[in-house]
Amino acid sequence: MTSRRRFVQLVGAAGMALAGCQSRTRAPTALAATEATPAIPARRVVSVRNMQAVQGSAIDAAAVEVLLDRAMARLSPDGDAIAAWKALFRPSDVVAIKVNCLSGPPVCSHPALVAAVAKRLRDAAQVDPSRIIVYDRDTGELAAAGFEPVDGLYEVVGSDRAGYDAEPTVSGAAGSCYSRVVSEAATAIINVPVLKDHDLAGLTGALKNHFGSIHNPNKMHTDHCCPYVADVNCAPQLRDKQRLIVYDALLVCYDGGPGYKPDTTLPYGTVMAATDPVAADAVAFSLLESLRQAHGLPPIAGTDRAPRYIEVAADSDHGLGVADLRSIEIC
Repeated sequence: MTSRRRFVQLVGAAGMALAGCQSRTRAPTALAATEATPAIPARRVVSVRNMQAVQGSAIDAAAVEVLLDRAMARLSPDGDAIAAWKALFRPSDVVAIKVNCLSGPPVCSHPALVAAVAKRLRDAAQVDPSRIIVYDRDTGELAAAGFEPVDGLYEVVGSDRAGYDAEPTVSGAAGSCYSRVVSEAATAIINVPVLKDHDLAGLTGALKNHFGSIHNPNKMHTDHCCPYVADVNCAPQLRDKQRLIVYDALLVCYDGGPGYKPDTTLPYGTVMAATDPVAADAVAFSLLESLRQAHGLPPIAGTDRAPRYIEVAADSDHGLGVADLRSIEIC
């Protein structure tokens, strides 16, 4: 895994990158738009599917790259995937890719999809691979999910080795120390969540994936994780840096999650892309409910474990995005 010395170098690189940046009060959904790199529509959520990308639990890396390219092309207002990457990232960025490894294969963020993301960061946005960090909370979980440093592609850092902020950040009802990967090293974040049912919170998705960016997620599971998921995402370590959501719905666990349940996990062959994590989760939850209905299961909506944190994240106090499906451009 990446050495502590290498992580310190990444922190230094981030400091230089941030030196010329102005502070932001909201997560940037795009950088300054130009004629060549128009802004990404903030309320657009793209879903692209190809069942050839997954056979059983085996992932076709080439097919996944095509899915990602199609998703980013649809996300761009002019249908240009390369322009979308350039609109969101600059060569000066240090980009942290947040994966979800807790449950392990096959219901983790798939290395093939993350590799495709890193390749496009490198080739389209011209971000040097030494400035691309794949991270999650635990070094062992990253390794078990198949994430090791790849020369010419990305570094890998577990927050257990990178460390957490010395002092907690209080955000609403949440008080947490954030991973130094996001608080000190990264200037930009790409969130690669997995579409899964959650036995307490209803959905594990983009917003809840950042429970893996704090030191005390075990303290945030009361009241079905609400309002804690929304509050954690409001902290500037995340809000000011997250620029892209790439949803891994190659395999979907529609009941009994977040752990792997073979009887309720099915190949779905889908990649979703968005810049609004709330909108992405609203669309993902709608998909989860449709899969439950198709398999004869009752809806989660209306029960105690409905993901209320999605609407909370969209309210006037949080302002993290749009939760109303009628206001989201789904394509």
